[in-house]
Amino acid sequence: MTPFTKIQPHHIQQFKKIVGEKFVLLDDENLKKYSNDETEDLSFPPEVILKPINAQEVAAILKYCNEHLIPVTARGAGTGLSGGALPIYGGVCLSMERFNSII
Repeated sequence: MTPFTKIQPHHIQQFKKIVGEKFVLLDDENLKKYSNDETEDLSFPPEVILKPINAQEVAAILKYCNEHLIPVTARGAGTGLSGGALPIYGGVCLSMERFNSII
């Protein structure tokens, strides 16, 4: 058993305040898509997918998750071969795909 907190409705509401409702994904299709990368035969679905747009949103998500013991797994393009982006403890999949420019 892990010491992590399971995502609850009040957590989802807070995440929507941080990144906007459109960028909080909970549907089965996306949870399945973000449960694996190019690593063979491994699948660990997150409880929620968040798509922040800037460093401030990332910081707010990480602060909130740290305070509530919610696991966070960062994800880029999902093309890795080592399983490093697999949310093995569930929790938040922090998708960095909206970070699409160098400032």
